[in-house]
Amino acid sequence: MTDYATISTETWKVRLPSDWSERECSAKQNIYFESADGAMGAYFSTWCFNDDPRPMREILESFHRLEVQALHEMEDSAWQSTGEWSSESTELSVLGGDFLDRQKCYRIVCHLIASMPWVVRSAFHHYDCTNYQRSKRFFQPIIESLQIHTEET
Repeated sequence: MTDYATISTETWKVRLPSDWSERECSAKQNIYFESADGAMGAYFSTWCFNDDPRPMREILESFHRLEVQALHEMEDSAWQSTGEWSSESTELSVLGGDFLDRQKCYRIVCHLIASMPWVVRSAFHHYDCTNYQRSKRFFQPIIESLQIHTEET
């Protein structure tokens, strides 16, 4: 059974396995956490859209298009979409995609959440994904735990 620790910023929180730690990341706007064995990682970035008139869904769709484009532009990769999801309420919009490069045993789950004015982009990486279903079961509670702070949280 995995033990979890809550990681919290001013804007969002997530529950990661307790043996994961923050590592240096080359992109300034990203925070990166990695498993103790280096086989998995998670990137988080936060964006503020105070003056953007677009609906939350439109903003998330633009992020998602860029993510998919970047995956397909990676050299020597053969990414396949294994699933997408979305939900929307007046307070929260969610959009995500699950991608697998079977040849390289590499899985990336892109998960976006928005509660205006905030958008949180997360990308969960499994660098040695030899069992897709096990990877899916492992990451699901982590992905579901990602929240943007509200007055109640």
